[in-house]
Amino acid sequence: MGHRCTISGHIQEAYYVLGSDREINRLWRSNRRVLATLPDHERWPFLPRRMFAASPLFSGRNGIVSATYRGPVIYFGGSFSSLFDDWSEWLEKFETLLRRLYWEHAAVILVTEWMGEHVYRWDSDLRNFTAERPTPIQNWTFTGGPRDFGEVCD
Repeated sequence: MGHRCTISGHIQEAYYVLGSDREINRLWRSNRRVLATLPDHERWPFLPRRMFAASPLFSGRNGIVSATYRGPVIYFGGSFSSLFDDWSEWLEKFETLLRRLYWEHAAVILVTEWMGEHVYRWDSDLRNFTAERPTPIQNWTFTGGPRDFGEVCD
């Protein structure tokens, strides 16, 4: 019998790209395309498409595109059996996804029956993020709980 592990969190998408609303719309569409490429079923530990939901990009006054307040959000969550055994691998998969997206920060809350609750946060390095040639985020600052619960138990 395993121990339940629940993951929840969000990825705050970029909203203040210098440039036109069209650029924000392009980044929003790009992020949705990336999410659509996630598999329905995959090898453990899972990071499937059905785990994710994303807020829409609303059309504002005078036809100007405006996101939800200060940017759209990608939400995710799931419940797994004994995920802490493979937590470092799940984090690697999540970070691989982050490297394909345009975002400001991401947060993950891991609640386990056996190892307690842990919060993780990634803050992107947006110093070189411009509308002229935006590229998915590659650099960030990471803070949070253990990345490998095997090391915690030793």
